[in-house]
Amino acid sequence: MPWAILISAVVPFNSLLALLQCILFSRKINKTQLCGPPVFVIGHWRSGTTYLQELLSLDPRHAAPTTLQTYAANHFLVSQWFVTRFLSWMLPARRPMDNVEISWNSPQEDEWAMSTMGLPAPYQKIAFPCNSPPALDYLDMDSLSPAELDRWSAALVSFFKAVTLKTGRQLILKSPHHTGRIHVLSRLFPDARFVHISRDPYTLLPSTVRMYRAFEETQSLQVPPQEGLERYVLETGERVYHSYFRHRGELPNNRLCEVTFEELTQDSVGTMEKIYRQLELGDFGVARPAVEEYAGRRENYQKNRYLFPAEWKSEIQTHWKDYFDHFGYPRQTE
Repeated sequence: MPWAILISAVVPFNSLLALLQCILFSRKINKTQLCGPPVFVIGHWRSGTTYLQELLSLDPRHAAPTTLQTYAANHFLVSQWFVTRFLSWMLPARRPMDNVEISWNSPQEDEWAMSTMGLPAPYQKIAFPCNSPPALDYLDMDSLSPAELDRWSAALVSFFKAVTLKTGRQLILKSPHHTGRIHVLSRLFPDARFVHISRDPYTLLPSTVRMYRAFEETQSLQVPPQEGLERYVLETGERVYHSYFRHRGELPNNRLCEVTFEELTQDSVGTMEKIYRQLELGDFGVARPAVEEYAGRRENYQKNRYLFPAEWKSEIQTHWKDYFDHFGYPRQTE
């Protein structure tokens, strides 16, 4: 009830601010051109996409949508100055599922923008965890009608243009959901680059389940059930990667680079240099000092530890068979 009351109270202000942004900026947004091909960071939830987006965003030529821009996608051009100055107290110091710091200016996942703009988004499950999972067709886009696909595409392009209007830089986007959408995104943005990051599947399942539970405990409008998340994570991951493996071969070598969480955390600078070289992102020397400094500060970062749900081992190996095979992660035999 507190969340329902708060949301109901905020809705009129969001709507009025959205109307004001439309009046003041709609023409400018429509005329805005992206500053170079967008770079999409993709991979399963909890595979290291946030860290990779942060590293890419350190380049002064790049910009990522911020927490405010994604949570207030319809009106951040008129409200950003006020929210960032006076409403910092509304955010927790760290994300609920891990030790990562968060602020209104932190790089953020653009899937939240689709939800706050009124588009169907699988993340709406967080608000209503007792209902049937919503918007699953948006994991791979294959079953959408032409009208649904056009509406989603127009909203995404409009959001990217609004962020470009604000920043004037090449965009670094991140969404695990985009992993199953590379065929749609490459048609919308013919020169787009994709960086995929993989991680040990036995870590991904409990980590992603923990993420959803943390969101549901803090942001749900229902009392979340205690069962079913493992099955949901396995099945959504399988659907996303069925699409990814079907379409990844359509991208040339200079538009898709695959790295692992393990190599990124062990040698952040070397991995970033590899990404820049393969995707032709320009001189890595411009970003190197900032990457080295940030990676050095993260050396003592404490990752979460997980008790592996042994009863799900065979399910992980069955649902994510292609993931094991393609990325070369060994299967547990004992």
